[in-house]
Amino acid sequence: MKNSANKIPFGERLQQIRTKIVTSGKNLLDEDEIEKELASRRGGLQGRED
Repeated sequence: MKNSANKIPFGERLQQIRTKIVTSGKNLLDEDEIEKELASRRGGLQGRED
């Protein structure tokens, strides 16, 4: 079993990832771009209303 005492809280880890992306100069995705990315990874844009 993994030792949870050594784990970084999930929200803190997400903030670290976001900071790393912003620092790199890349643009963050907006809500529509996130939906499109998720749909493409799940097999397409079927059932999506624009």
